[in-house]
Amino acid sequence: MNPIPSHEHPFCSSCERLSLAVVWPTGFHAPSATHRMNRQRKRPSPAGVDRIFCTQPAIRFPRWLGFLWMAVMLLGCKPSKSTPASESPAPNAPIRIGYVLHGLNQFTETIAQGAKDAGLAEDVSVEVVGPAGFSTTSDAIALFEGLVLKKVDGLVVIPMPGEVWVTPIRQAVERGIPVLTANVTSAGSKARTWFGQDEFASGVILANELRKFLNQQNKTEGTIVVGMCAPGVSVLVDRYEGFKKGMAGSRFQITQPFDVNTEDSANYSAWENLVGANPKMVAIVGLCSMDLPNLAKLKKRTNGEWLVAGYDLSRETLDAVKIGTVQIVLGQHPYLQGHLPLLALTRHLKDKQPLPEGWIDVGTEIITKQNVESIYRREVDIKQQTQWYAEFISRNFTNLQAIAKPLPGSRR
Repeated sequence: MNPIPSHEHPFCSSCERLSLAVVWPTGFHAPSATHRMNRQRKRPSPAGVDRIFCTQPAIRFPRWLGFLWMAVMLLGCKPSKSTPASESPAPNAPIRIGYVLHGLNQFTETIAQGAKDAGLAEDVSVEVVGPAGFSTTSDAIALFEGLVLKKVDGLVVIPMPGEVWVTPIRQAVERGIPVLTANVTSAGSKARTWFGQDEFASGVILANELRKFLNQQNKTEGTIVVGMCAPGVSVLVDRYEGFKKGMAGSRFQITQPFDVNTEDSANYSAWENLVGANPKMVAIVGLCSMDLPNLAKLKKRTNGEWLVAGYDLSRETLDAVKIGTVQIVLGQHPYLQGHLPLLALTRHLKDKQPLPEGWIDVGTEIITKQNVESIYRREVDIKQQTQWYAEFISRNFTNLQAIAKPLPGSRR
């Protein structure tokens, strides 16, 4: 057994160096390792009691004096006046960045992967957290506040809905922690940068692409049903308004955005009800990541002939595109929404570069059956995804300050 020097007493945060060493009292014998383990199993003792030995010659004391001396050792240490190590990182401690997701599914797994890859590439510590569901905003805020209490060096958050995040973000910034946002905007918050696609423009793109498919079927009128998983969230409203803009001038009737819920089984049920209530619809549009996998299942089960369009490149959605169940899906580069904020914070914290101000546009991808194979491996194979985006970032996002632009204004 290795002895513990007298100045490294296990019960004190900071003890004065002692000139005498502790020995076992008269009549005691240093127990063997086996005896100690057996004794500890029967009656656990305070951590370290059986490990107080010395490297100096033993001095024998009467039994009562030995007990008295051990009591002095346990109770007589002076409390440390210095800050505990856990609250005062060493000068060379790694930079710690927290990332709070708005929920957990395959879409946000890609965001998390982008953030983790950035941490590995930049040699910073990254902690990605998020509530199980997308409707538990209070849980997300609690996770965010927990990271603030941990005194991380920087934070990224998907603030859904944006208005309730204004205060938590302000409080973090006031504590000296820079905060960036991604995917969902938080107008009026103190977040310096937002990373996402042009949501209104993506709605216009989706409408234009859907019109092409409808024209191929010689359909020039009919009902198009739209669902919104979180009514009122700004980016989703922008998508819907952009979609209506893209359909302007046609004879198609665009429904209001029905609430289809964020929880997967409730989302399926909501779409099931809408499909049953609109048997003559020509197309159906989902604005959230959980929509298209459920719509693909419903279309297959009901032998639906309506077209399906929407957002986000999950494996289930891409498989549905490959077999023709889903016609159009727009990608918004979730990997970049995880990776680029970490890149910006790392350059700011390590290299003292200013944070980009405003909006970093990650772009929008249009995926149909004609080009799905070209991006399929990238989306389902993590190794290929990391490699593809490393090259893509080096070509397009080397200078974030230079490409930052004002946040997109309202075009509703």
